[in-house]
Amino acid sequence: MKAIHLAAVAVFSFGTTSAQAAVFNWKISGAFTGSGQLTTTDTPFIYDKLDDPISGQSGSGYLVTAMTGKFASRGSTLRDVSLVKADPNAAPYWATNLLYPSGAAPFLDSGGLLFKTSVRTYALFGMETCSASSGAGDATDCTIAPAIGYPGIGESRAVTFTITAVPEPGTWAMMLVGFGMVASVARYRRRKTNIVYA
Repeated sequence: MKAIHLAAVAVFSFGTTSAQAAVFNWKISGAFTGSGQLTTTDTPFIYDKLDDPISGQSGSGYLVTAMTGKFASRGSTLRDVSLVKADPNAAPYWATNLLYPSGAAPFLDSGGLLFKTSVRTYALFGMETCSASSGAGDATDCTIAPAIGYPGIGESRAVTFTITAVPEPGTWAMMLVGFGMVASVARYRRRKTNIVYA
């Protein structure tokens, strides 16, 4: 029992970092289906109006550096996905693939998320407007289009895009220690229970 208390003190002394985790779960449903994980930078990427000539906006966000998972149009074979990385020398791709974790509702910038399968490249866009208005990261007005250049040429389809932060190692450690403490208390009480026969 004492060992568990010491472990709990050690875990809580490290604390947890902010909710702006480096890894996020993503899920797409609707005309397309898929799920996986996004990996972002640990520190915000800051850009100015010159970097984003399309919208003329400036700001900062966590740049998506990797994307894994499976993706397909509904009823098709699921295929592995990978991120099409933003090219800092080729605007307007500079301001794409930016994630803005904002409390419980992280969303992607209006430049969209560019990713590919073995068949073609896709652009998921419309994120800034729909996620901000619908809350909790559910983006019901987003669209996916086959991407040829930017912002995408081809027939677009509406999808729902959901993104949630993956619990950090500190959070998992606290949960495991908590479960261990509950189990040890239950075991300790069971050991002290006396059965009396009348």
